[in-house]
Amino acid sequence: MNFKLLRTLNGIMLLSLLFCASSYAQVKKITGKVTDGSDGGPIPGVNVSIKGKPSNVSTNADGIYTIQADPATDVLVFSYIGYTRQTISLTGRSTLNVALASSNADLDEVIVVGYGTKKKSEILGSVANIKAEDIQDLPVPNIAAALRNRLPGVGVNAVSGKPGSSITINIRNSTRSESAQLLGVTSEPLYVIDGITVTRDEFDNIDPTMVEDISFLKDASAAIYGASGAKGVVLVTTKKGRKGKPQISYTGFRGVSDNASNVDMLSAYDHAVLLNDGFRVANASASAFFSDADLELLKNNKIKGWFDELWKTSAVNRHNMNISGGSDAITFFAGGNYYDESGNYGGIKYSKYAFRSGMTAKIIDGLNATVTLNADFSKKTSDTYKNGGENDQAFFQQLITTPKWVPMQIDGKPVNYNNKTNPYGVMQAGNNIWDKSQGLALNASVDYKPKFIPGLTARVQFGKNNRSGNNNQYIPAYNVYNFQMTGNNSLLYTNTLATVDPVIQAISPANAQLLTGTSLGSSYQAIASLSYDKAIGKHNLNIMTAFDQSEGLNESLQVYWRNQVLENIDEYWGFDRSSFTLQNKSVFESVQRSYIGRLNYDYNKKYFVEAIARADASSNFAPGNRWGVFPSLGLGWAISEEEFFKQNVKFVNRLKVRANYGLVGESRVNARLWQYRYIVDPNGYLYNETLTGGANPSAMPNPDITWEKARTLNLGLDASLLDNKINFTYEFYHRYSYDAYDTGSNENFPMYAGFEAPTINYQQRTSWGSEFSIGYRTKLGTNWGISTDVMFGFSNNRIDRMFYNEFQLWDITYPDLKYQFGTDSKKYNSANYGLISKGMFRTQAEVDAFLNENPTYTINNKIPQVGWLYYEDTNGDGKITEKDQVPMFNNTNSFGVGFNVGVTYKTFSLSTNFVTRFGGKEFYDSKSKAPASTTVNVPAYWKDHWTPENPNAKFPRYDDASIGAGWNSDFWAVSGTMIRINSMTLTYKMPKSFLNKIGIADSRLVLTGNNLWTIINPLKYKDPYSSTIYDYPTLRTISLGLNVSL
Repeated sequence: MNFKLLRTLNGIMLLSLLFCASSYAQVKKITGKVTDGSDGGPIPGVNVSIKGKPSNVSTNADGIYTIQADPATDVLVFSYIGYTRQTISLTGRSTLNVALASSNADLDEVIVVGYGTKKKSEILGSVANIKAEDIQDLPVPNIAAALRNRLPGVGVNAVSGKPGSSITINIRNSTRSESAQLLGVTSEPLYVIDGITVTRDEFDNIDPTMVEDISFLKDASAAIYGASGAKGVVLVTTKKGRKGKPQISYTGFRGVSDNASNVDMLSAYDHAVLLNDGFRVANASASAFFSDADLELLKNNKIKGWFDELWKTSAVNRHNMNISGGSDAITFFAGGNYYDESGNYGGIKYSKYAFRSGMTAKIIDGLNATVTLNADFSKKTSDTYKNGGENDQAFFQQLITTPKWVPMQIDGKPVNYNNKTNPYGVMQAGNNIWDKSQGLALNASVDYKPKFIPGLTARVQFGKNNRSGNNNQYIPAYNVYNFQMTGNNSLLYTNTLATVDPVIQAISPANAQLLTGTSLGSSYQAIASLSYDKAIGKHNLNIMTAFDQSEGLNESLQVYWRNQVLENIDEYWGFDRSSFTLQNKSVFESVQRSYIGRLNYDYNKKYFVEAIARADASSNFAPGNRWGVFPSLGLGWAISEEEFFKQNVKFVNRLKVRANYGLVGESRVNARLWQYRYIVDPNGYLYNETLTGGANPSAMPNPDITWEKARTLNLGLDASLLDNKINFTYEFYHRYSYDAYDTGSNENFPMYAGFEAPTINYQQRTSWGSEFSIGYRTKLGTNWGISTDVMFGFSNNRIDRMFYNEFQLWDITYPDLKYQFGTDSKKYNSANYGLISKGMFRTQAEVDAFLNENPTYTINNKIPQVGWLYYEDTNGDGKITEKDQVPMFNNTNSFGVGFNVGVTYKTFSLSTNFVTRFGGKEFYDSKSKAPASTTVNVPAYWKDHWTPENPNAKFPRYDDASIGAGWNSDFWAVSGTMIRINSMTLTYKMPKSFLNKIGIADSRLVLTGNNLWTIINPLKYKDPYSSTIYDYPTLRTISLGLNVSL
């Protein structure tokens, strides 16, 4: 019995071993090559997996793959973005070559559109989208800076190149009046991150490596955001955890930054020659001139200009690390990033770091919960002037305009020059300015898809944001030094201290200041929504309804102390406590409540309809005017899905026409403009010739103020040709804005009222234009690939109604000029308003002949002189004043083209982004035309100025009367054509064969240049991105980065 049992067990074990051995023998090495079905070229990076099993590999640079599989039973799956997924059974084969066909996968790409997502093929409005991977390698401080010249209709404006300065996004040239800006109205879009509305600070602090993609709503599709969608909407989707083993990724770069375009100023010698030329024609006294000996000394000048003394190459660093992974039940993502950028002089620095984590959990079937937590911190520091601002204009102006014969310091002693200010002395004294900001944000949501109602999704989302800030300005006492002067005009310096007042106080301890401020902001947003999808045959329906409520509270406080009593102490206890002053305190609170509905319908993916309605109420307005309703309607026709089209137009893969029309609004304005607001002057108010304390109303309230609105129309055409190698989009838009916020000037509101004019819904504007984008992608042979994206457009805008106000169109101080007011911004704008030049008086004979015919002719009350410009007397009064300024050109608009060119070769890729502008007008900025003097240097183009020896010079005498008056003229206009290499990125993807040996899944080396080279510059004396020569320059940055995934 036991023997039989033993024999049976042995037999079972033997059969098991034979089965295992046979099973093991069936697993073999399977190899093959994956190629492009259209041109036969290899496709690297294709994912090759075994259906139903965890094994997967990727093809190498030559499209080759190797995987262990059972040829008798296994099925291989081949997938790659842009190609049709293929599932093929091995059926006994150990070699399997596959040709993948290009697909319309981009049409199935899911785009975030506000309170939900859509397939790209279903979008009816103007929605631009960009993947974060397209911009994450650029050496820029934030996402906005990386978007320049990347998307049609999305503009990016940088205040300056100073680290930490503002970079704003503008969609389709959205505008607001100067008076509205003072009321908190913005021209920026609404920012939304993962469904929750945020401030620009939150948007700026997100690292591109934390982002999945970004969508831009540019037309009536923004009606889903109703009262905040008038200027467009930016929707950011951050990265989430994905199912699979934990994956760790690192991205980092280090770069150097320098001036992209030097402001070329006159040398010490040329500056002196320019002044001597002026002294000569003005018959100045002999003591005003630089002597020949002085000029010879300046020709060999060894003194560094102040700019050269302080300017240096700066450094920029960014590091990011994240981890993601998960299972069927839970996925997670966590990451942190750090960025810092130093300035090019002094102690300027900008740094920020952030941490973001998120988790999605499957609670039960159909019920999922997601929680995201974000914390960020940023700090800006500087040791320049308190009034430098983001442009640092006051400081930089001194660096470039101080004559180059003036030393900044001698033997470490700051030189007293021009009202005692000296940048070197300021920085050496310990002057410091800093601004800190920190934020904490929570975003939580629950989604429920009940099985008993297929197609229904219930969603609840809650977002909470807290932000606090602190700022500090410490202006200490410091000394400057007088030195003995030499030279014929006593303008040149020696190294010997002056015998009289060798040391003076630039800022005395009594005038030292400490200003400190704090701000607190808190907001929440709660959203509850229901959506329902239903397909009945070829009919597809989606209905969404939502409730959205948000509330925000912002408080700020500024205080300062004067009279420093403890030297070098930059705390309040180092100052006279009796000098404490409460400078400003403000509190703003707002609440918004919204009801949203959206209906989407399509028939057989051919005919599309979308209807949106949103009702908003805002506490910014009086109770009777709080509600606004904002509807939109979209229609679309996918012509390429029609059978007649498929049969007859085979080279077109996709063709769709669409239209969108709707109403959007704007409620982002200071709260409680409908109520009296008061200001308190600590010095009191003059009443019956007596200073009396009390509160004074600052502006007349307007109980009727309500939403700013815009009616928008968008017509679009989308096409894909030649197996989706060419993609084309055309859009026409028209936007009519009305009830825009405006404030009258004293001209239309009397000063004797005792307070300012009220804010009213008055202004009207119209803007329209066209946008084109064309993309081409293909492979050339087996190793090469090429891609090109071109975008261009035309835009126009017109002011239909507004209060006349000198700040809104041009600087005019004469009320009677309001009758020359025009509304066509192509013609009527501040840059295009000036005198009509008739030329330059080259000889005295020309001056005499002209004055014989025009004996009363003067320019700014001065008789014209040889070497001056002269102008058309447009009002016929016989003299040239600012009243002779008129629109100079019928059209100052330019035509811009942006394009990206990408080339790949095996594991190398090169991407170049170009910015171009054709036509239009650029004007020499007023700062560069400011007359030269013994204290002010000017750009080097003034070297070619009029003199008796140089009568055919390009530029007039520097003492030209019209220049001294600050008037513009068409003489200073040049073609606005510009061509610039905005960025260039070279990437090397390391071979998989090497990486696999060292346990790395993927790695890239990235060399990037930003603001590289201006090929054609309309004004060569400054960078085209700088508005004046006083701005902190645009920086060219070269960086080397490394991306690693484990």
